[in-house]
Amino acid sequence: MISTTILEAWPRMTNPAPAPASPITAAVLDLAEQAGPSGISMGAIVDALAGDGFAASSVEQEIWALLSRRRLTPCGFLCRVVNRRDPSGASRKERVYEFMLVPWSAALDKQLDLDLDTEK
Repeated sequence: MISTTILEAWPRMTNPAPAPASPITAAVLDLAEQAGPSGISMGAIVDALAGDGFAASSVEQEIWALLSRRRLTPCGFLCRVVNRRDPSGASRKERVYEFMLVPWSAALDKQLDLDLDTEK
């Protein structure tokens, strides 16, 4: 006979509590939430959290992980035009694009389901 203690614990054993968010995860999601519907650029998140003492590469990796786990959703992009020097030293303008991010949104998430199969 199974004890009632095991039966009472069964739901917790089959549905464990979610792991607590890491400080980086919490900080990234907090910044995205604070930004509102227009979102925040990936670079702004990295810069803000690097200023708070997090390693920039760790923040970047966490943003990609949150995108893959559908905790963040791209809501657009921004384009920066920067001046670069080519190998001869001449100045040239170059466009650099960044995602704008918001907390996961079912409506915006549909944009990520791209049908790239060209052989139809």
